[in-house]
Amino acid sequence: MALLNKLGKQRKDERSSVVNSAKTLLANIRFMDVDNPVKTMAITSAVPNEGKTFVAANLASAIATSGKSCLLVECDMRRRSMSRALGVHAQHGIYSVMAGECTIQEAAVETPTHNLFFLDSEPRIPNPSDLLNSNRFSRFVDLARNTYDYVLFDTPPVGTFVDAAVLGTKVDAVFMVVRENFTRKAEVAAAADQLKKSGCNLAGMIMNYCERTSSEYYYEYYYTHDDKKATEAKSAPKMPVPKQRPSRQSEARTVPSAPPERPARAKTSHTVNDDTGTYERLADEIAQAQARRTQSDVDEF
Repeated sequence: MALLNKLGKQRKDERSSVVNSAKTLLANIRFMDVDNPVKTMAITSAVPNEGKTFVAANLASAIATSGKSCLLVECDMRRRSMSRALGVHAQHGIYSVMAGECTIQEAAVETPTHNLFFLDSEPRIPNPSDLLNSNRFSRFVDLARNTYDYVLFDTPPVGTFVDAAVLGTKVDAVFMVVRENFTRKAEVAAAADQLKKSGCNLAGMIMNYCERTSSEYYYEYYYTHDDKKATEAKSAPKMPVPKQRPSRQSEARTVPSAPPERPARAKTSHTVNDDTGTYERLADEIAQAQARRTQSDVDEF
């Protein structure tokens, strides 16, 4: 069961990658010439088995899902495979429309994709290259251009038949599918040279069967990085929350009280004995002593 789920997811991712590639291809085609947009185009390849039918079907689907009507025409009349790829079948084909047996709207059938219509080719049409080179086919191309927004023609490989080179002169652009690590450079160069010599507008090459590049990584990143960040946030270890410091208004700081008042220093004073009688007595004694010395001196004289 797990293996089936894994395979289902892988196929879903591959399908998403193909859809995104087809939309990118369509955007590039639209920006090729804004003043003269490409409306009719042929899809071909250098050799068989490069995936041109696969590319044509997905490009047509990208056009239809963008809101534009698209007619996908089977012009590989020798090896019809588009009907099987789309899973639809028609009662009339391109030859019936060119012969006037039915209208293009009656011959074209709807596909499961809205705005995408398919016009098949009758089996065993003789000389397909002559039919594609006829004036009737030129009128058919103009009719399809005026009926639908885009018209895509799936053609045989250039290296096998000249159908693509003939049809390429009647459409706006030709795109050649190149399978990576499959087609030799010489074959691609020869096919491109043949298309250019026919006078058609070889607008570019479409690489197919390419290995997935980093573009899918960026696509996945843009659509999943929010979920990834949320998951990482849930699984990340939680850091301890520091205790909240009290606000400055609520902080109680202990202010030291004022030092005790120092006792006033006692004034130093010399206590003088204010005994007046004692001073007077001493003075009298000194005076009497002086008088006696004076009288003694007089007597001696």
